[in-house]
Amino acid sequence: MESIYMTNPELSSANSQWSLGSSIDNNELIQQTLMVVDDYEGNLHAMDALFKSEYKVVLQSNAKDAINYAIQEEVDLILLDVDMPDMNGYDACAALRENVMTAHIPIIFVTAADSQDEEEKGLLLGAVDYVAKPLNLSILRKRVRNQMESIHYRKKLEILSCVDGLTGASNRRQLDTMLLQHYSSTIRFGNCLALLMIDIDNFKLYNDTYGHIQGDQCLKQVAEAIMAVRRRETDIVGRYGGEEFAVVLPDTDLEGGLVVANKVLNRVRELNIEHKGNSTKKIVTVSIGLAVFAAKQCKHQEISLEGFIHQADKQLYAAKNSGKNCVRYTTVKTAVSQKS
Repeated sequence: MESIYMTNPELSSANSQWSLGSSIDNNELIQQTLMVVDDYEGNLHAMDALFKSEYKVVLQSNAKDAINYAIQEEVDLILLDVDMPDMNGYDACAALRENVMTAHIPIIFVTAADSQDEEEKGLLLGAVDYVAKPLNLSILRKRVRNQMESIHYRKKLEILSCVDGLTGASNRRQLDTMLLQHYSSTIRFGNCLALLMIDIDNFKLYNDTYGHIQGDQCLKQVAEAIMAVRRRETDIVGRYGGEEFAVVLPDTDLEGGLVVANKVLNRVRELNIEHKGNSTKKIVTVSIGLAVFAAKQCKHQEISLEGFIHQADKQLYAAKNSGKNCVRYTTVKTAVSQKS
């Protein structure tokens, strides 16, 4: 345990030093979380004063509590002291790197051990930086900010790689990934999984009538209407292809799936987008196929993920053949479809 106050008495006034001149160019950075791990309470308070105007600061006095927090909550960057009892910083770094839930979190070591061997050890363990005490406040703050900006832009790129550029819904790649994850989780825990396949009725005719620019606008509006129905973080809305969308609803039974499906139908109708070529209501409508996989009621080998998607597709075609602007549904257990 070593105090950074010994050679940096100005840290006691860090709050007043940085609170006035710490405007952030990108307001989104304020939402980032910086976790400081140090067994000396004075250091924790100093780091809190230094960074709280820019980030959400989480203070942990020991490595084990820090690791548990990082597993359960989102942390963007960790300032980690090396010299701590019970579990030192090097062991904590190794543990964080070994856990799939925390391996991605960048770590900056903050320590009084300033030898090249110690720095090399820290970097070999996977730390992104190594800062020796006594600290230069201005340099430390800039190093943290540089890391936070890199994290922020990396996350933006990750999001963009998962999003359909036109509609803002998940793209096909992300949709397939999340569907597989939720399908595997459903089998593992014996829950239910609902899948909606949604298609805009007579969309080709809409494009032919109103043009592709108006068609793109229609796709955006329909996607927004579908996403507006989403109520949980775990619910996934994605563009499956062309004018077709999919909604993945984990832990959702047939009754819950039908509630969502009928809300989607009504939301799209309420857009009241003119569609002279749509014989049903002269407005844009959608058809929906709903399949529900009840893992407790099925033998796992009876239905594959591809088979589950196929069941939802079959119901979509049934809805199309039943006059469109409606929902057809089935459970994997019985494979009996109905009209709603």
